[in-house]
Amino acid sequence: MTEETYSIWLQNSVHNKKIHNLIKRYASEENKDSFSPHVTLVSNINSKENALKILQKLSDNKSSIVFDKVSTGDTYFQKLYLESSDNTYFFNYVSKIEGWPSLWVPHLSLCYGDELPKSFDLGELNKLIPITLTFDTITVYKTGPKVSEWKEITTLLLD
Repeated sequence: MTEETYSIWLQNSVHNKKIHNLIKRYASEENKDSFSPHVTLVSNINSKENALKILQKLSDNKSSIVFDKVSTGDTYFQKLYLESSDNTYFFNYVSKIEGWPSLWVPHLSLCYGDELPKSFDLGELNKLIPITLTFDTITVYKTGPKVSEWKEITTLLLD
């Protein structure tokens, strides 16, 4: 039996169409499941109850963030993503969580996988940035290894 895990995401209630379409395109090309644009604040939470407790500790302030860098990584869930040069908002957001890893890199994934998407074009992506996204919701998701099984648990609107 697979252990349930939960994550807490920052999202924008009205997804940026360019970003969302890019995520859907890459997922389709690679025959993978698509996902909603988000920045994961906390992952690998072992129960719904713990996720909801952590949610109560987090800030309720919305903010606009400028993503100004395209990055690639070595892990499945951080293969291709956007980063912001100024991560102060994200770090302040999670500062009240005890034991949160200091090596965490806030990012907005564009593609999950072991390889970069076939149509990966750094020039195309560089035309997207800088891009400003307003995060106005925080969401608890039931997550795990299969993206197709991810499920929204609760969403709060941020002030």
